[in-house]
Amino acid sequence: MAWPPHPRPGGVLGLLAALSEFASSLAGRLLGLTVAAVLVAEVVVFAPALANFHEGWLRERMNLAQVAALALEVSPDIEIAEALEFELLTNAEVQRAALQRQGERVLLLEDASARPIQAVTVYDYTHMREGSLTPMAWAFESFFAPPDRVLRVMARPRFESGEFIEIVLNEAPLKRAMNQFARDFLLASSLILVAAATLIYATLTFAFVRPMHELTEAIERFRDKPEDVSIAFPRSSRGDEIGRAQRAAADMAEQVRNALRQNERLAALGGAVARIGHDLRNMLSTAQLVADRLSQSEDPDVRRLLPRLERTIDRAAGLASSTLKYGRADEKAPELERVDVRASVEEAVGDVLPSFEGIELRQDIEPGLACIADADHLQRIIGNLVRNAAHAMKDQLRDKWVRVRAVRIEGRCEIEIIDHGPGVRQNIRARLFEPFVSAAPEAGGAGLGLAIARELTRAMGGELELTRTGAEGTTFRITLPAA
Repeated sequence: MAWPPHPRPGGVLGLLAALSEFASSLAGRLLGLTVAAVLVAEVVVFAPALANFHEGWLRERMNLAQVAALALEVSPDIEIAEALEFELLTNAEVQRAALQRQGERVLLLEDASARPIQAVTVYDYTHMREGSLTPMAWAFESFFAPPDRVLRVMARPRFESGEFIEIVLNEAPLKRAMNQFARDFLLASSLILVAAATLIYATLTFAFVRPMHELTEAIERFRDKPEDVSIAFPRSSRGDEIGRAQRAAADMAEQVRNALRQNERLAALGGAVARIGHDLRNMLSTAQLVADRLSQSEDPDVRRLLPRLERTIDRAAGLASSTLKYGRADEKAPELERVDVRASVEEAVGDVLPSFEGIELRQDIEPGLACIADADHLQRIIGNLVRNAAHAMKDQLRDKWVRVRAVRIEGRCEIEIIDHGPGVRQNIRARLFEPFVSAAPEAGGAGLGLAIARELTRAMGGELELTRTGAEGTTFRITLPAA
C-alpha cells in the first residue's frame, strides 16, 4: 500500500496516524469487513456446535450408565458387583441411574457415598422436537451456570426397552469439558479466521483494491499535470465496472490532452490572427481613404466600380472587427432579469428587417410570456437568427416570411425562429455552431454569428439548437428559464 508523501509525526503518534489513515482507506475497510464477516460466521457456528457437544456429552453418560447396569446384571459375585458398580459409576461420572419400564421406575445404579441431593436442574430430552432451540439454551445455561449444580437428565434408552432412562450427576465435569471445547474451538476458529481473512483480503485486494488504487493515483497525477504524457492510465479487458472505469479514464485523458493541444494551437493562432487583424484594419483604413478620393473622380468606369470596392472594404473591415472581438471573448457577463419576450422580439426585428425588402414577420407569441435573461443578449440572439433567416430568403420570389413562435413549456421559455428558405447545407450542419463556419458565405458572413449566439444563450443558462432544416425551411430554437 503506497502512502501519500505528506509528513507524519513519529513514534506512537505516527503509528496511530498511519493506522487511522489505513482504516479509512478502501483496503482498511475491506479488511475490517472481512474480519467482521468471519467473526459473525464463527459465532453463528459456535452456538450449535456447543449445543451438540453438550447433548452428546450427557447422552454418553447415559450410555455408560446403562452399559454399567448391564454388566452388573451378569456378575455372580455380590462383592465384585459392588466394587464394579462404584468403578462404573465413577467412570460414567454419574451418581444415580434409573430406568422407567411400563410405568415402573427401576433403579439401575446408585452411589451410596454421594451426598444427599438438595436441588436439581432437569433436562428432559424425551419429547424434544427436531430443530428445537431448547438444547442450545440448555448448553449456554450450563456454560455460564454457577459451579456445583446437580443435573437430572432424562432421555429414551439406547440398549434396552423402556420409556426413558434418567441419570443424576454433578455438572462440574460437564462444565470443564465445555470449557475445554470452547478453548479448542476458539483456537481452531482463530486459525480459520486468520487464514480466511488473509485469503479473502489478498484476493479482493488483488482483484479490486489494487486496480482502483492504481486508477486513483493516475487520476490524481493527471489532475496535477494533465499535459504530462508519461502519466498512463491502466487499461484492462475486464468487463466489470472497474474495467469500464479504467477504459473511460484512459479515453478521457486522451480527449483532454487532445483538447489541450488544440487549445494551445488555437491560442497561438488567435495571437497571430489578432496581429494580422490589427495590421489589416490599418491597411483597410488606408484603402478606405483611397476609395473616398476615388469617389471624386469623373471617370465613369471608376464611378461604376467604386460601390463594389467600398462594399468589399466594408466586409473586410467587418470581418477583421468580428474576428478580433470573438478572439478577445470580452462579452460582458449577463445581467439576468425578467424580460418580456414579445417586446424583445419586436425590438430585434425592428433593427433587422427594414434592411430586407419583402420579408414578412409572423408572430405567434404566448401573451404575457417572459423569461429570465439579459435583455441586450436576448435581443442580439434573436436579431442574429432573424437576419440569417432573411438572408436565406432574399432571393426567393414568394413565401418570404419569418415566423417567431414563443411558448412556455414546463418552466421553460421556448422561442423558435422559423423561415421558409432552402435550408442549411448538409455538409456544414454538424459544424454549424463552430466559429468561422458560415451557412451563407455568399452573403459575406464571417461565420461567427451563430457561435456567439450559442455562447450568449448558454451564459444565460439556456440552449440554442437547430431543430429542423431542409427544402421546406429551417427552425432554430432558443430555450431559456421562464419567469
